[in-house]
Amino acid sequence: MPVHPPAGAGQFDNSLVATTALAYVGRWGGQACVDANRFRSGQCREFVDCVVSLASGGKIWPVDPGGNYQVGFSSAGAVPVAPAAAVEGDIIQIGDHDDSNPLHTAIVLTNHGDGTYTVVDSNWVGEPLIKELVGVHDWTPPAAAQFWRLGAVNPNNPGWKMPKNGVTGGYNLSGYQPPDTAINPAPPAPTASTNTVNGLASGTITVRSADADPTHPAVRMQYWIDGKSAQAIDNAPGGALLPLDTTKLTDGPHVITTQAMADDGAISQLSAPVTVNVTNHQLTVAVAAPNAPLLSGTVPLGIGAAPASDLATETLTLDGVAMAQPMTTSNQLNLDTTALTAGQHQIKVAVTNREGKTVTWGPVNVTVTGAATGPRAVLPSATAGHADLVAVDATGRLLRYPWIADGTFGVPVPVANGFGDVTALVAGRFTGPAGAVQLLAVKKDGSAHLYGFDATGKAVDQGAVSGPKWNTFPRLFAGAFTKAGHDDLVGIDAAGHAQLITLSVPPAGTPATPTAANATATPTGSLPGSGTTALAGSDVMPLSGPGADHTVVPAAAIAVKPAFTAALKALPQNPTLAGAVAIEAVPGADGIDQLVSADGTGAVVTFTFTAAQGFVPVKTAPGAPAVPAVRLPAPATTPVDAAFVGSDTQILVTGADGQTWIMSLAHPDRPAQGAAFQSDIVVPNTQPAQGQHRLAQPQG
Repeated sequence: MPVHPPAGAGQFDNSLVATTALAYVGRWGGQACVDANRFRSGQCREFVDCVVSLASGGKIWPVDPGGNYQVGFSSAGAVPVAPAAAVEGDIIQIGDHDDSNPLHTAIVLTNHGDGTYTVVDSNWVGEPLIKELVGVHDWTPPAAAQFWRLGAVNPNNPGWKMPKNGVTGGYNLSGYQPPDTAINPAPPAPTASTNTVNGLASGTITVRSADADPTHPAVRMQYWIDGKSAQAIDNAPGGALLPLDTTKLTDGPHVITTQAMADDGAISQLSAPVTVNVTNHQLTVAVAAPNAPLLSGTVPLGIGAAPASDLATETLTLDGVAMAQPMTTSNQLNLDTTALTAGQHQIKVAVTNREGKTVTWGPVNVTVTGAATGPRAVLPSATAGHADLVAVDATGRLLRYPWIADGTFGVPVPVANGFGDVTALVAGRFTGPAGAVQLLAVKKDGSAHLYGFDATGKAVDQGAVSGPKWNTFPRLFAGAFTKAGHDDLVGIDAAGHAQLITLSVPPAGTPATPTAANATATPTGSLPGSGTTALAGSDVMPLSGPGADHTVVPAAAIAVKPAFTAALKALPQNPTLAGAVAIEAVPGADGIDQLVSADGTGAVVTFTFTAAQGFVPVKTAPGAPAVPAVRLPAPATTPVDAAFVGSDTQILVTGADGQTWIMSLAHPDRPAQGAAFQSDIVVPNTQPAQGQHRLAQPQG
């Protein structure tokens, strides 16, 4: 009998299962269990269990304590195999328990490709005269049989040899060659997906199986439907696509999994399951809406309806008003939020078939706010250690969203009008009294103004800032990069060139700059939790308090304002900073801020500033663990940074899909948290809509 190396599931040559079994041809099957130091039984399943134990060096015992034969194999690490792909050493199991009928276990020697296999097993050859005899014979297992693989496939295996004395065999395995025991690892499990919306399926759908590692693509993809093997399809760069005719399936849920097949015959574990709900006989609608606390811009709603071939119209209703939209061919309706007021709104989607039957998804409440894509910055919160969000809404108002809890912002408070032509906001301690925060607003024409805040928390235009054409810097951020006692700006142009920008008040006697008046703001409610205490880190009062006047101070009250100057210093070009999609300033040593950047791949780099070299990457200490990557959405606007959750600095970023997230670049391993925005607009409460709604068709 061959000597087998100790191994675990998948770590020995699959053919060892077959060659180990062949050593017992013509003998009592229980002898394998005696050799394996197990029980004395030669029944078909016990024989195979003991053969597996011997072939794996005692590492694998494929027995389920609950008595389920199939689970015994799967729990031991076996992968299911389609009958057409079965090879030497695979195991055929028909029946799940001792009382199943039919019930048998055998080991594949040869797959003849027509549903028939040459197998080695116990308690088949010699029946009924000779019990528990090991033999070789041809077998056509029933359709319910399941095939399992415990080892690794090696195409260099010379293959089994028929024992000299035929199917009942004997002790002489003439012509036997030891197999090649090198291990060819199986490919990783692929990913499975469908072109359905929330899994709603009718007619013919497309199922995609894609490589988990595209650099090592599989040759074929094996599909499984409800645990039964389906087609195997040649792989392609975009994945293997299966057109699945759901009319051949019963209405209801069905589970789809896939396997990757390598050119050497190795088969991966099953993919994560994908469930589709087949509906070919009832009108059903499913809607995939962004699971976002904040919506803005154009919000896509994925629409799925079944039976798809019978659809006539799709209607999106917003706040009780039907929105005229053409019938979609891309399973998508678009919700345009740009003309909506900030706050909650109700949406629902109805689909109607050609017989005039209608079914509706919703209504559901969504929150719309201009903070998602408008220019924004952060200011110190009335709650020490945290930050409020200020942003320009679709109407050109500057709104302040007060921090009220981790990741949660309160009802927005208007602080100024006339910001419709502003393209960027940056907050910092630039030129005012010690600790006073100002707001730099860059306009479309390239000019910039500094704003302070009065005792009521309203923005007051302090004057224009001379110097560069500010709109040449698509990335503009501030921080304490020197020991000068104030914040500087860093601007990076489209070519990646960076400038260190220092703002200052011109000497006395410099001509003043006249400024146009602002419009009057609309009244608003009080800032929750602010009371009458001063803003942390600022010399002004909070936005609101008892009896406060909630209107913007007209600019005419300040007839002329001094101009500010900007001094620029070119910094050495840094490709990493130039290609970053998110940059934040974080406290460093000696009160000097560092920069933390993340590029499109999620790679995180920390920089420190030196006068001679500009921003220099901080070297990682020898032996220190690698910095994990961070998963950033493609931002729809410049990310801003502050202590939004806990006391550490994070970035707040809104993706192109309208979802707003808070995440840490300094600690990329921490999970992202969705940002929540409260609203003062009242919308009637509704029950949350389910993912799918059905309307039964009339009989007849």
